[in-house]
Amino acid sequence: MKSKLFFNVLLLWTTFTFIMMMGQAVYAEETNYITKNGVSVVKLDSRQVEGSVSLEGKTQKEKIKLLVKKDSTSTWLDVNVKNGKFQENIWLTQGTGDYSISIMIHEEDRKYSYGPTLNIENKTAINKYLSPTKHVESDDEEIIKLAKEITNVNDTELDKAKAIYRWVVENITYDYEKYNKHQNNDYDNNYGAVYTYTTKKGVCYDYATLTAALSRAVGIQTKVVKGEGKLGSFKGLHAWNEIFIPEKGQWIPVDTTFGNTTGKDFFDNVDFYTSHTKTEEY
Repeated sequence: MKSKLFFNVLLLWTTFTFIMMMGQAVYAEETNYITKNGVSVVKLDSRQVEGSVSLEGKTQKEKIKLLVKKDSTSTWLDVNVKNGKFQENIWLTQGTGDYSISIMIHEEDRKYSYGPTLNIENKTAINKYLSPTKHVESDDEEIIKLAKEITNVNDTELDKAKAIYRWVVENITYDYEKYNKHQNNDYDNNYGAVYTYTTKKGVCYDYATLTAALSRAVGIQTKVVKGEGKLGSFKGLHAWNEIFIPEKGQWIPVDTTFGNTTGKDFFDNVDFYTSHTKTEEY
Protein backbone atom coordinates (compact mmCIF):
# COMPACT_ATOMS: atom_id res chain seq x y z
CA MET A 1 0.00 0.00 0.00
CA LYS A 2 2.79 2.39 0.96
CA SER A 3 4.77 1.53 -2.16
CA LYS A 4 1.73 2.20 -4.34
CA LEU A 5 1.14 5.54 -2.62
CA PHE A 6 4.80 6.42 -3.04
CA PHE A 7 4.62 5.53 -6.73
CA ASN A 8 1.53 7.71 -7.26
CA VAL A 9 3.15 10.65 -5.48
CA LEU A 10 6.31 10.20 -7.56
CA LEU A 11 4.27 10.01 -10.78
CA LEU A 12 2.33 13.13 -9.82
CA TRP A 13 5.51 15.03 -8.99
CA THR A 14 7.19 13.94 -12.22
CA THR A 15 4.15 15.01 -14.26
CA PHE A 16 4.01 18.37 -12.46
CA THR A 17 7.72 18.97 -13.02
CA PHE A 18 7.41 18.10 -16.72
CA ILE A 19 4.47 20.47 -17.17
CA MET A 20 6.38 23.27 -15.43
CA MET A 21 9.45 22.70 -17.59
CA MET A 22 7.37 22.68 -20.76
CA GLY A 23 5.61 25.84 -19.68
CA GLN A 24 8.93 27.55 -19.00
CA ALA A 25 10.25 26.43 -22.39
CA VAL A 26 7.18 27.78 -24.18
CA TYR A 27 7.41 31.03 -22.23
CA ALA A 28 11.11 31.36 -23.06
CA GLU A 29 10.37 30.76 -26.73
CA GLU A 30 7.55 33.29 -26.76
CA THR A 31 9.63 35.96 -25.01
CA ASN A 32 12.37 35.48 -27.62
CA TYR A 33 10.01 36.77 -30.33
CA ILE A 34 8.41 40.07 -31.24
CA THR A 35 4.88 39.28 -32.40
CA LYS A 36 2.36 41.44 -34.21
CA ASN A 37 -0.43 40.87 -36.71
CA GLY A 38 0.19 37.14 -37.08
CA VAL A 39 3.96 37.38 -37.59
CA SER A 40 6.68 36.58 -35.05
CA VAL A 41 10.30 37.61 -35.57
CA VAL A 42 13.24 36.57 -33.39
CA LYS A 43 14.66 39.38 -31.27
CA LEU A 44 18.18 40.50 -32.19
CA ASP A 45 21.03 40.01 -29.73
CA SER A 46 22.12 43.60 -30.26
CA ARG A 47 20.69 46.73 -31.81
CA GLN A 48 24.07 47.44 -33.44
CA VAL A 49 25.01 45.48 -36.57
CA GLU A 50 27.92 45.40 -39.03
CA GLY A 51 26.78 45.93 -42.62
CA SER A 52 24.03 43.33 -42.64
CA VAL A 53 21.40 41.76 -40.42
CA SER A 54 19.79 38.31 -40.40
CA LEU A 55 16.09 38.05 -39.59
CA GLU A 56 14.20 34.86 -38.87
CA GLY A 57 10.69 34.19 -37.74
CA LYS A 58 7.42 32.38 -38.29
CA THR A 59 3.99 33.20 -39.67
CA GLN A 60 0.84 31.60 -41.01
CA LYS A 61 0.41 34.46 -43.48
CA GLU A 62 0.74 33.48 -47.13
CA LYS A 63 2.67 36.53 -48.29
CA ILE A 64 4.88 38.97 -46.41
CA LYS A 65 7.56 41.48 -47.40
CA LEU A 66 10.23 43.53 -45.67
CA LEU A 67 10.21 47.32 -45.68
CA VAL A 68 13.68 48.73 -44.97
CA LYS A 69 13.82 52.45 -44.17
CA LYS A 70 16.75 54.80 -43.67
CA ASP A 71 16.26 58.56 -43.69
CA SER A 72 14.09 59.25 -46.76
CA THR A 73 14.93 55.97 -48.54
CA SER A 74 12.53 53.01 -48.47
CA THR A 75 13.24 49.60 -49.99
CA TRP A 76 10.79 46.70 -50.33
CA LEU A 77 12.23 43.18 -50.19
CA ASP A 78 10.58 39.84 -50.93
CA VAL A 79 10.46 37.18 -48.20
CA ASN A 80 10.52 33.45 -48.89
CA VAL A 81 8.13 31.75 -46.44
CA LYS A 82 8.48 27.96 -46.30
CA ASN A 83 6.41 25.78 -43.97
CA GLY A 84 5.45 28.84 -41.97
CA LYS A 85 9.06 29.93 -41.35
CA PHE A 86 11.38 32.47 -42.93
CA GLN A 87 15.00 33.60 -42.70
CA GLU A 88 16.42 36.53 -44.65
CA ASN A 89 19.82 38.23 -44.69
CA ILE A 90 19.53 41.96 -45.37
CA TRP A 91 22.47 44.00 -46.62
CA LEU A 92 22.35 47.59 -45.37
CA THR A 93 23.45 49.44 -48.49
CA GLN A 94 22.48 52.99 -47.47
CA GLY A 95 25.54 53.52 -45.29
CA THR A 96 25.95 53.75 -41.55
CA GLY A 97 23.24 55.01 -39.22
CA ASP A 98 19.76 54.12 -38.03
CA TYR A 99 17.48 51.78 -39.99
CA SER A 100 14.00 50.43 -39.36
CA ILE A 101 12.99 47.04 -40.74
CA SER A 102 9.28 46.21 -40.76
CA ILE A 103 7.53 42.97 -41.63
CA MET A 104 4.68 43.88 -44.00
CA ILE A 105 1.66 41.58 -44.35
CA HIS A 106 -0.12 41.37 -47.68
CA GLU A 107 -3.84 42.11 -47.40
CA GLU A 108 -5.10 42.52 -50.99
CA ASP A 109 -3.90 43.91 -54.30
CA ARG A 110 -1.02 46.23 -53.32
CA LYS A 111 -2.23 46.83 -49.77
CA TYR A 112 -0.03 45.79 -46.85
CA SER A 113 -0.33 46.13 -43.08
CA TYR A 114 2.45 46.37 -40.50
CA GLY A 115 3.79 43.44 -38.53
CA PRO A 116 6.78 43.64 -36.15
CA THR A 117 9.34 46.44 -36.62
CA LEU A 118 13.01 46.26 -35.61
CA ASN A 119 15.12 49.40 -35.14
CA ILE A 120 18.85 48.92 -35.65
CA GLU A 121 22.05 50.91 -36.06
CA ASN A 122 24.48 49.98 -38.83
CA LYS A 123 28.08 50.58 -37.75
CA THR A 124 29.82 49.48 -40.98
CA ALA A 125 29.47 50.98 -44.45
CA ILE A 126 29.55 48.49 -47.35
CA ASN A 127 30.05 48.94 -51.09
CA LYS A 128 26.54 48.47 -52.44
CA TYR A 129 27.83 47.81 -55.95
CA LEU A 130 29.66 44.72 -54.68
CA SER A 131 26.99 43.50 -52.27
CA PRO A 132 23.90 41.32 -52.73
CA THR A 133 20.79 43.48 -52.99
CA LYS A 134 17.15 43.03 -53.90
CA HIS A 135 16.97 40.62 -56.87
CA VAL A 136 20.78 40.79 -57.26
CA GLU A 137 21.61 37.58 -55.40
CA SER A 138 25.37 37.63 -55.92
CA ASP A 139 25.83 35.51 -52.78
CA ASP A 140 23.83 32.60 -54.21
CA GLU A 141 25.98 29.47 -54.58
CA GLU A 142 24.86 28.72 -58.14
CA ILE A 143 25.42 32.33 -59.22
CA ILE A 144 28.93 32.32 -57.73
CA LYS A 145 29.74 28.99 -59.38
CA LEU A 146 28.52 30.17 -62.79
CA ALA A 147 30.34 33.51 -62.55
CA LYS A 148 33.63 31.76 -61.81
CA GLU A 149 33.09 29.33 -64.70
CA ILE A 150 32.37 32.16 -67.12
CA THR A 151 35.44 34.19 -66.13
CA ASN A 152 37.97 31.49 -65.25
CA VAL A 153 40.17 32.14 -68.31
CA ASN A 154 40.06 35.94 -68.03
CA ASP A 155 42.70 38.03 -66.29
CA THR A 156 41.42 41.61 -66.46
CA GLU A 157 38.17 43.07 -65.17
CA LEU A 158 37.37 44.22 -68.70
CA ASP A 159 37.71 40.71 -70.12
CA LYS A 160 35.63 39.28 -67.26
CA ALA A 161 32.91 41.86 -67.86
CA LYS A 162 32.88 41.04 -71.59
CA ALA A 163 32.62 37.31 -70.85
CA ILE A 164 29.66 37.85 -68.52
CA TYR A 165 27.99 40.13 -71.07
CA ARG A 166 28.35 37.50 -73.81
CA TRP A 167 27.04 34.70 -71.60
CA VAL A 168 23.88 36.58 -70.62
CA VAL A 169 23.24 37.73 -74.21
CA GLU A 170 23.67 34.22 -75.59
CA ASN A 171 21.86 32.21 -72.90
CA ILE A 172 18.85 34.25 -71.72
CA THR A 173 15.69 34.52 -73.85
CA TYR A 174 13.47 37.59 -73.73
CA ASP A 175 10.17 36.89 -71.92
CA TYR A 176 7.52 38.55 -74.09
CA GLU A 177 4.72 37.06 -71.98
CA LYS A 178 5.97 38.90 -68.90
CA TYR A 179 6.48 42.06 -70.97
CA ASN A 180 2.84 41.92 -72.12
CA LYS A 181 1.75 41.58 -68.49
CA HIS A 182 3.66 44.77 -67.73
CA GLN A 183 1.78 46.52 -70.52
CA ASN A 184 -1.41 45.64 -68.61
CA ASN A 185 0.07 46.94 -65.32
CA ASP A 186 0.52 43.39 -64.00
CA TYR A 187 3.79 43.36 -62.05
CA ASP A 188 2.96 40.41 -59.80
CA ASN A 189 5.70 38.22 -61.29
CA ASN A 190 8.96 36.59 -60.25
CA TYR A 191 12.11 38.62 -60.89
CA GLY A 192 15.81 38.61 -60.19
CA ALA A 193 19.11 36.97 -60.95
CA VAL A 194 18.42 33.52 -59.51
CA TYR A 195 14.98 33.28 -61.12
CA THR A 196 16.35 34.40 -64.49
CA TYR A 197 19.28 31.99 -64.36
CA THR A 198 16.94 29.14 -63.39
CA THR A 199 14.32 29.79 -66.08
CA LYS A 200 16.74 31.15 -68.70
CA LYS A 201 14.29 33.94 -69.57
CA GLY A 202 13.36 37.42 -68.42
CA VAL A 203 12.60 41.04 -69.24
CA CYS A 204 15.13 43.89 -69.21
CA TYR A 205 15.17 44.14 -65.42
CA ASP A 206 15.93 40.42 -65.17
CA TYR A 207 18.78 40.71 -67.67
CA ALA A 208 20.21 43.60 -65.66
CA THR A 209 19.95 41.89 -62.27
CA LEU A 210 21.56 38.70 -63.57
CA THR A 211 24.39 40.66 -65.19
CA ALA A 212 24.94 42.55 -61.93
CA ALA A 213 24.83 39.42 -59.77
CA LEU A 214 27.35 37.54 -61.92
CA SER A 215 29.69 40.53 -61.99
CA ARG A 216 29.49 41.23 -58.26
CA ALA A 217 30.02 37.54 -57.53
CA VAL A 218 33.55 37.82 -58.95
CA GLY A 219 34.31 41.18 -57.35
CA ILE A 220 33.37 43.56 -60.17
CA GLN A 221 31.50 46.70 -59.09
CA THR A 222 28.24 46.78 -61.04
CA LYS A 223 25.15 48.99 -60.99
CA VAL A 224 21.61 48.18 -62.04
CA VAL A 225 20.40 51.23 -63.95
CA LYS A 226 16.80 52.16 -64.64
CA GLY A 227 15.52 54.74 -67.08
CA GLU A 228 14.20 55.02 -70.61
CA GLY A 229 15.35 53.03 -73.61
CA LYS A 230 14.81 53.69 -77.32
CA LEU A 231 15.19 51.03 -79.96
CA GLY A 232 13.40 51.18 -83.31
CA SER A 233 9.70 51.67 -82.58
CA PHE A 234 10.22 50.92 -78.88
CA LYS A 235 10.46 53.76 -76.39
CA GLY A 236 9.74 53.11 -72.73
CA LEU A 237 10.93 52.01 -69.30
CA HIS A 238 14.14 50.04 -69.47
CA ALA A 239 16.95 48.62 -67.34
CA TRP A 240 20.63 48.02 -68.06
CA ASN A 241 24.00 48.07 -66.25
CA GLU A 242 27.09 50.13 -65.62
CA ILE A 243 30.27 48.24 -64.75
CA PHE A 244 33.39 49.75 -63.19
CA ILE A 245 36.58 48.86 -65.07
CA PRO A 246 39.72 49.60 -63.02
CA GLU A 247 41.96 49.50 -66.11
CA LYS A 248 39.96 52.40 -67.53
CA GLY A 249 39.22 54.03 -64.20
CA GLN A 250 35.59 54.54 -65.23
CA TRP A 251 32.10 53.07 -65.38
CA ILE A 252 31.08 51.62 -68.74
CA PRO A 253 27.45 51.02 -69.87
CA VAL A 254 26.25 47.61 -71.07
CA ASP A 255 22.80 46.44 -72.16
CA THR A 256 22.41 42.67 -72.31
CA THR A 257 18.71 42.94 -73.22
CA PHE A 258 19.26 44.99 -76.38
CA GLY A 259 22.32 42.86 -77.12
CA ASN A 260 20.12 39.76 -77.08
CA THR A 261 17.07 41.10 -78.92
CA THR A 262 18.96 42.94 -81.70
CA GLY A 263 22.09 40.86 -82.15
CA LYS A 264 24.09 44.10 -82.02
CA ASP A 265 26.86 45.03 -79.59
CA PHE A 266 25.71 47.07 -76.61
CA PHE A 267 28.92 46.73 -74.59
CA ASP A 268 30.40 50.18 -74.01
CA ASN A 269 29.50 51.40 -77.49
CA VAL A 270 30.26 55.11 -78.04
CA ASP A 271 26.66 56.13 -78.81
CA PHE A 272 25.14 54.14 -75.92
CA TYR A 273 23.50 57.10 -74.23
CA THR A 274 21.83 58.33 -77.39
CA SER A 275 19.39 55.44 -76.90
CA HIS A 276 19.38 55.34 -73.08
CA THR A 277 18.36 57.95 -70.50
CA LYS A 278 19.30 57.18 -66.89
CA THR A 279 16.93 58.08 -64.02
CA GLU A 280 17.98 55.71 -61.21
CA GLU A 281 20.87 53.46 -60.24
CA TYR A 282 21.57 51.06 -57.40
